[in-house]
Amino acid sequence: MPMPTDHVARISLSEEAYVRIEAAIMDGTLEPGERLRDADLVEWLGISRTPIRHALDRLAEQGLVEMERNRYTRVAEFDILGVLGSVQVAGDLWAGAALRGLPFWEAEDDDLVDDIEAELVEAAANDDAVKFVSIFERLVVAFARIEDNSVRIRTLGNVLPQVRRLGRKLHGRLDPLALERFARELREATARRDGHAAGTLIDDYVTRIGDVLADL
Repeated sequence: MPMPTDHVARISLSEEAYVRIEAAIMDGTLEPGERLRDADLVEWLGISRTPIRHALDRLAEQGLVEMERNRYTRVAEFDILGVLGSVQVAGDLWAGAALRGLPFWEAEDDDLVDDIEAELVEAAANDDAVKFVSIFERLVVAFARIEDNSVRIRTLGNVLPQVRRLGRKLHGRLDPLALERFARELREATARRDGHAAGTLIDDYVTRIGDVLADL
């Protein structure tokens, strides 16, 4: 059976457009409120209009872009309440992955999470907030992947882009000592395969992050 190459190419170009536009939003190249005009994006990305519109639709679903058909498409303003809600939902999904997945963890899963947690602590110690948020995302997704829950992974894919917007907002606000304590206690809970304890630790730490966000 011949493969639908046009469809595959369209998906690939849509993904490329999504990744590049999202990265530009995250690093501030595209600022909140900035208009996203099709012609400008086509010229900048070197990608045709249809894949770009697919990418913009996806970004709109994630709250990174605002669209009013036949009026405007623009980068969404930084909405602290929306970001806080996304952090809380990500935390709920993370805690759920720990609760349901931990009984099935293997030694290699411990090693993977230990490595990610060590990187997270290092990023906080260096006040590298952008890296911290990126590694935080890897840690959350790792729990869901170990659980092997495709629905949780897909849901995180829609929630975490909003969390990513914190990357440039948390400089000077990270608490390395609190994070180091959290990582140590979480490792102890995962080593015991205690999903309830791990979930409680995650809930408490996400609440702490929420308290920090409330002051932004």
